[in-house]
Amino acid sequence: AIDDVELGKGGLYFRDIVELRKQDAKIQEDLCSLIATVLEQACAANDEKQKMAFPQQVTVFHGQRPPNITPRQYIERIATYSGCSPCCLVMGMKYLDALRLKDPIYELNSLNFHRLVLTSVLIAAKFVDDFYYSNGYWAKVGGVKVDELNDMETEFLFLSSFNLHVRRAEYDAFVKELQQRAASGAPDPSVLSHGMSRLAINTTTPTGSVGTPWGGSSDGTPHGVTPSGVTPPPGGGGYLK
Repeated sequence: AIDDVELGKGGLYFRDIVELRKQDAKIQEDLCSLIATVLEQACAANDEKQKMAFPQQVTVFHGQRPPNITPRQYIERIATYSGCSPCCLVMGMKYLDALRLKDPIYELNSLNFHRLVLTSVLIAAKFVDDFYYSNGYWAKVGGVKVDELNDMETEFLFLSSFNLHVRRAEYDAFVKELQQRAASGAPDPSVLSHGMSRLAINTTTPTGSVGTPWGGSSDGTPHGVTPSGVTPPPGGGGYLK
């Protein structure tokens, strides 16, 4: 990590650190595809396991039926429209890993991946980013109602005991772990498509620009902001069932 280097006197100068930061940011941008692969693998594997388990336990993050959007499409949607830093996707996955290790009921599958991923990345964005959109906007990105997202955020934070800090060394080690998981082999696509055709979320490009993440909040959500004069992403709140 470059946080530990010294300025000048044989160490790195400020311009060198700026360049390293730029290179690091570029690397982070390529993580979306990696995370999408890991999500696909996890959902497919856990869907198979759950075929042998009945009745299935249900949490606030479970939907009534799988949405008509794959894990890859969903994480790409969040990355495109949420305005969060790429590292938030990794931190969200790390939060999910900690949660599933605490209780296997939170293993990702076709019924819960969308709500768990949306909530974890939202929390990571609020913890890491200087500016972030309001929950009202995130609800439109994720295809849920804002009240539901508020409840899921609160539930997730208490389940995680508000333990959100991730050291850089832990972050880098987790990225390597994700790379190893992805390299282990993708699941059978036919497994992923099982039961995924009942409910549509529009994933086309929205009309208008996402804009800058500051400006007054239109829904009164504390600390979050809603971009002024922005056409919300398609597939708004309440599309996931």
